[in-house]
Amino acid sequence: MAELTVTIKPFDALTLLELHACYKLRGEVFVVGQGISCEADVDSDDPLCHHVMVREGGALVGTARLLPIDGGRAIKVGRVAVDAQRRRRGAGSAMMRAVAAWIMQKPGRSGVMSAQAYLEGWYGSLGWRSVGEHYDEAGIEHVKMVLDTAGKGQLAESAPTI
Repeated sequence: MAELTVTIKPFDALTLLELHACYKLRGEVFVVGQGISCEADVDSDDPLCHHVMVREGGALVGTARLLPIDGGRAIKVGRVAVDAQRRRRGAGSAMMRAVAAWIMQKPGRSGVMSAQAYLEGWYGSLGWRSVGEHYDEAGIEHVKMVLDTAGKGQLAESAPTI
């Protein structure tokens, strides 16, 4: 297995090939794999985001986007996608560890996401904590999760609205 590399770039620093690769992977995971409409995936928030790219031997195997919310005091993590053939091989964990490190670079900044509920335990193992009940989003069960930057679940009380 080739070495994994994780890169995080603002939208306007992405090359056309990088943007295409991110959209292609998201389409494979969300539109083809989960039946979500393409209109629900590609939206006007993409240009406002930093985009995460996980590569294995040059091939894009994971992506996510990081949207500043709450005046930049929080980052909404979304569009987390890993190539179906590369799941359970560390690409997603490497990506989410890099995302947490990026969020915590700025003191006081928090992370929040609408996670697919079946991944709740996995995200929990990476420092994310559930807040509230499960809900439907795009026909899939989700749960709000926050990044536990203090290691004690302290963000659950003051988590930003998503």
